Amino acid sequence: MTPPSKSQAKAEAKRAFLIEQATACLAEKGYANVSLRDIAKESGVSLGILHYYFASKEDLLLAVIASYKERLIDELEREVVAAPLDSWLPALVTVLGRSLQEDRKLHRLWYDLQAQALYTPVFLEQVHRIRARLHDLIVRMLRRLQAERQASLAMDENAASSIVYSLIDGMILQSLLDEDKPAAEALALFQFAVQHFLASLFPLDQK
Repeated sequence: MTPPSKSQAKAEAKRAFLIEQATACLAEKGYANVSLRDIAKESGVSLGILHYYFASKEDLLLAVIASYKERLIDELEREVVAAPLDSWLPALVTVLGRSLQEDRKLHRLWYDLQAQALYTPVFLEQVHRIRARLHDLIVRMLRRLQAERQASLAMDENAASSIVYSLIDGMILQSLLDEDKPAAEALALFQFAVQHFLASLFPLDQK
């Protein structure tokens, strides 16, 4: 692969910087309360420069969400999917707990995007794309568990993946809504729910 030229590398670095600045601004105030002019001001660039890299506020939000979710998916791949099977669930709880602590406002932005997606087709495409990648990770974990336990799932793997995803999504949303409760409570309930769900998936397996 040909390495990027100096000008390309500079443009990529500038775009990454603007995404970083926009992430802080959008995560703090929410999509509806921030304009491109606000983000340009926070970034120390002109509105024209910001428009050079991002055609619209929608385009910038998609870039912010893609960057944040890409990082989370990489962490899940590295620390959960590739983890030994006897420690994948504690690893998942650790990753989600760290994400809730460090990226709480970005999770809020993700739910903001999903609400906007009900009315904006381009947002809906991005939501479907990200959810599909997360479902793929879950299916791969379920297949590893089937192979390790030498047992078939008690339901279709796509249905099982949807339930696991809903458990994760619901736990994160509940934690965001319960500001007065520590995230550890939501994580403990989530781990309990997943363990019981897995027992229903492998009813004859006692591992």
